Amino acid sequence: MKSVLLTLGLLIVSHTAFSENHTIHEPLFSPGKGVICDRQAGFCVDSYGISMGFTKEFLGQEAQDKVMALINRVGSKNFDTTRYSFSNKVYCDSEQRACFVDRFSDEQLEDYTNILFD
Repeated sequence: MKSVLLTLGLLIVSHTAFSENHTIHEPLFSPGKGVICDRQAGFCVDSYGISMGFTKEFLGQEAQDKVMALINRVGSKNFDTTRYSFSNKVYCDSEQRACFVDRFSDEQLEDYTNILFD
């Protein structure tokens, strides 16, 4: 009986740890379906990619100004708003309509993908 409880306990702990890596936590938040904002990185996204409008609406003018300054510094032709990583390393590609554990992972994250692309 103890081994069954121990196994069950490990499954619950493992599931909890796995779930925490696949849900949105501060500094990220979703103000509504189709939008995720990252307070730490200073931008918001929608299904098309980094959104200046949502960045301004949910993070303020200063955040929008910082993103625009970065775009201007590297040049708009060199700044791809459709592919980005959040401060928690989750990577999303608007052309693929999917989000992944990180830039080099094939493991898709349903939570992020569903919020942005469903």
